[in-house]
Amino acid sequence: MKVRPEYFTWPAEQQERYGSAIPEPDRAALDATLLAELFGRTFATQEEAADATDAIPPEERNRWNELILPLTGIGDDHFYLNEWFAEGHSILSFDTVRDFDEADYRFQEEARKEGDSAYAGKPYRGSLYLNWARLYVDGRFTYATLSMAAGYIYSQLSGAAHDLLEERIPHQFVPGKNHGGMEGDHIRWDLRVDANGQEGILEELRQRIWGYEEMRWDALLSAWDESARSGVYLLHQSHSDEDNLHVVFTDKGSLAAVRFRSFVRDCRTMRRSSKELEGALDEERSALARFVEDQHADVMRTYDPKLSRLEKRRKVLVRKGAFDELK
Repeated sequence: MKVRPEYFTWPAEQQERYGSAIPEPDRAALDATLLAELFGRTFATQEEAADATDAIPPEERNRWNELILPLTGIGDDHFYLNEWFAEGHSILSFDTVRDFDEADYRFQEEARKEGDSAYAGKPYRGSLYLNWARLYVDGRFTYATLSMAAGYIYSQLSGAAHDLLEERIPHQFVPGKNHGGMEGDHIRWDLRVDANGQEGILEELRQRIWGYEEMRWDALLSAWDESARSGVYLLHQSHSDEDNLHVVFTDKGSLAAVRFRSFVRDCRTMRRSSKELEGALDEERSALARFVEDQHADVMRTYDPKLSRLEKRRKVLVRKGAFDELK
């Protein structure tokens, strides 16, 4: 009412277009107004208010996100996809989840081909992987994560692999000789792995595990896409202070059946039991454990400490003050 009172006279379609691409002057004015209304903070200029909006403390971020969602989200659930869109595009450019996902996949494939002339490309099998969204579910503000079943399993395997590697070869990161040193306005980030003399064995085993994970991800994408299950798993992962939902799609067919404007309703229409997904994950975890056990034994038997991998060493510099907000 303070910034754009005529908004309330517009038809829903015009309101959604406005909310999906709020003009910068309006956004700055809205930020300044809301910071004052919600938290009692006032600023001399709208630019200062915009900077303060980007630095809202975590304990206040949920309240902020919930309040602005009806303005920035679309459809029945005020769905907001936390992604960057190409210039001139927004979530309104895509009807279904597949429309967005496949367009993004095609773009990424072209980028991969430009970066690697030998890359031949792979068929589209759905590519959502830990994409973030916000929406209302039964009237409750909710953070959502969107993934393909293959991607969800892969993400879980990555965590399991880390634990299995730690069990086999206990290790930790310790500061290197250059860690914390200054180079101009930047801080040198130099951590190395301490595995009590087994650093070479650790790295060899880690590389094999990474290769296994990548192989399984690609195989799972094909297997799930060919299974024709076509459904959605809704995994509620809420915490005490916020509601979280992991939405897992079986294949590209399920993506095509879910529209952003009726997201929750469409997902529930295709809902499958999460036990099915967890059963598939248990099988992959067991196979991973066997792989790590076998490969660890093989590395211990064949590893030659006189040989080492040739690796490109990278210098990592962090802007001074970059981590201050995390303290």
